[in-house]
Amino acid sequence: MAIRNGTEGPDTLNGTAQADTIRGFAGDDILSGLGGNDLIQGGDGGDDLLGGGGNDRLFGEAGDDLLDGGIGDDTLDGGEGKDTLIGGTGNDFLFGGSEDEVFGGSGNDVLSGEGSLNGEEGSDTITGSFFEDTLQGGSGNDFLDGSLSNDFLLGEDSLSVAGADTILGGDGSDTIYGDADTLSAGGNDSLLGDAGDDNIFGFAGNDFLSGGDGIDYLEGGDGNDILDGGLDSNTLLGGTGNDTVTGGLDVDLIEGGEGADSLLGGDGNDIIEGDGIDVLAGNDTLNGGAGDDFLDGGAGVDRILGAAGSDTLYGGDDISGQTQRDTLIGGTGGDYFRLEDSGLSGQPGDYISDFQDGIDFLQTGFSFEALTISRVNLNIGGVSTGSTRVVVTATGEELGVVAGLLPGRFTAADFVAL
Repeated sequence: MAIRNGTEGPDTLNGTAQADTIRGFAGDDILSGLGGNDLIQGGDGGDDLLGGGGNDRLFGEAGDDLLDGGIGDDTLDGGEGKDTLIGGTGNDFLFGGSEDEVFGGSGNDVLSGEGSLNGEEGSDTITGSFFEDTLQGGSGNDFLDGSLSNDFLLGEDSLSVAGADTILGGDGSDTIYGDADTLSAGGNDSLLGDAGDDNIFGFAGNDFLSGGDGIDYLEGGDGNDILDGGLDSNTLLGGTGNDTVTGGLDVDLIEGGEGADSLLGGDGNDIIEGDGIDVLAGNDTLNGGAGDDFLDGGAGVDRILGAAGSDTLYGGDDISGQTQRDTLIGGTGGDYFRLEDSGLSGQPGDYISDFQDGIDFLQTGFSFEALTISRVNLNIGGVSTGSTRVVVTATGEELGVVAGLLPGRFTAADFVAL
């Protein structure tokens, strides 16, 4: 065991294979612990502190210092100045100051401080400060906490932030928390926006995305995703896969994308589209919830429920060869059932299950005189029930079938123009 003390000038001091104490004092020093569990203190000046082997404690103190723990479970504290901290091999504790660059190296490291914090290899715990930080987890199952400022986080597994942050989860199964953030990840992820206006992207994998408070933008990407907009007015895009999307309490725009999706608007006057601009069909379930909603099933065999409020329901089929109908259920309130000519020969119209005579309306681009209203018997609950079929007279194209109401109940007043 040795004690090495420097001078007021630039010193080069080396330890032994034992547990040494090395103090640089003033000047730009090079201090090397070599083997053993060493204590190295830089003092004033721009110092290089090299732990070497062993579980070392390195304190940069004043000045712009380089701290390299080397092999072993080391503790590094940059102190004042613009420092670079490198944990090296082992499970290290690294404490950076303002404008420091911190690198954990291999091992399961704990990093904290201001500036740039990089976990690198291993399952790291990284905590930022009240200032603007950059946190990067690297490989491994990491936990990143940006604290309360405007941070940039790039991780692999579990992130927690507050402030106006940009967060990229990377591959792996991530859990990401943030306020007023941009969150994105690949893998089977849980991304939780919390308060603030969030932008959340699931990308690949079966993800859970929650916007929390604020005006949020959530996009599931590939995979079977669950999206929950939370409070306020949100934009929710399921993407590819069989998604479950819930709008929340305010005015939402919800788009299921490709796949068989379940879309629920919740409260507020929502716009819900089953397939968006995609070509591939999805057999979707749309539920407007409370509020005056617009629901568009898009391609595929859809089930559309307006629920409470004055809703507009549209099956939206445009795939040639489709032989099954969309089901439109208005629910309570005066609803508008949109009937449009698909332009495809033999395309079946929509099935309207609960048209309320004198309350609901059929919305179409054709005049009442251009339509043929005829009786058709439907098997409803095992009982043959007289219903009404609406056909374009000139082309014979079916627009829809209204269950339980006979043709004589319909007049021009039941039809409104698109």
